[in-house]
Amino acid sequence: MLQQFTWQQFLVASMVLSLIWYVGVILIFYRAEFLRFLKRDGTSTTSEKLPHRWEDDVDVLQEELHEDELMGKAKLPDGLSSVTAGSFGFTPSEKDKADQVGLIPDVLQDIKEVLALLEKEDGTKKDFLNLMEVVKENYPKIGSHPNIGRINQFISNHAPFHLSSEELENLWD
Repeated sequence: MLQQFTWQQFLVASMVLSLIWYVGVILIFYRAEFLRFLKRDGTSTTSEKLPHRWEDDVDVLQEELHEDELMGKAKLPDGLSSVTAGSFGFTPSEKDKADQVGLIPDVLQDIKEVLALLEKEDGTKKDFLNLMEVVKENYPKIGSHPNIGRINQFISNHAPFHLSSEELENLWD
């Protein structure tokens, strides 16, 4: 049965039926807009001006209205801060770069390895002192470094046994 229709007849029938469908939808759902569209005379579609704040003699900004509220301004949640675009970035500052590279981070890494070895093999304080002699040989001038206190603090915080301040100072002599 479909072989009796040509492509031209099919396309004409589809266009006519589509046109009837869209005219029906427009007349049912958009009748008011369609009639306004037909009645326009080529001028602007809206005769009303949009309202503007300055036409009502209002010169106060919205922010100024909220300054005198009873509760005051809202506080940012803990851990959140407001920064300017110039102070925001993904690269570390020069101070942070110096803390990440150099002598102190290398020494701390070696100390972490010593402490991990002690933990793994249940080492004693004597084993720790012997292993620290190796670290001291690898970094001979570390005893006179200005941040030696930071290294000693790290050792006292992470060592599995108590080290007195005298023992910590003797580690690097």
